[in-house]
Amino acid sequence: MELPRHYNENRLVLMVQEPTIIFSYWELSRGQWESLGDERFLVLRLYTTGSNRVSTVLKEVSLPPFTNDWYFRNVLPEHTYHAELGYYGPEGEFYPLLRSNKVVTPRTRPVEGMVRFLKVKTVILDTTNKDTAEEQGDSNAFWGGYSSMDLVHRS
Repeated sequence: MELPRHYNENRLVLMVQEPTIIFSYWELSRGQWESLGDERFLVLRLYTTGSNRVSTVLKEVSLPPFTNDWYFRNVLPEHTYHAELGYYGPEGEFYPLLRSNKVVTPRTRPVEGMVRFLKVKTVILDTTNKDTAEEQGDSNAFWGGYSSMDLVHRS
């Protein structure tokens, strides 16, 4: 079975590929394309959100015709981003059509200090309607955790 080339949906998605690269893809429904007309050139804006929760335009791309994805390179690690796909009106105002999800780029430096792993309680549901492994008398109800020092010594 072959996947369809289009789903006729309006969607803009961001995905972090690396700490300094964000991939975006989008689709506009047939109705959305028809409402734009022939003279609208799409623009993709990438926003970053600071600690004060104010979004600022970081990059803006005038998209070539028939483009439905874009890579933003050289973004900053440990920052929050979102995007908008839109166009400029005759007076120079930006009209957004789609807004993406928010993504956070990962750090590029190692975590300093000792890393500790927490014990996690496993929950098991079975046909007898008992809620947890503890209630079932399972001795493996908890996963053991190790500190980074334990992991080094176990190697």
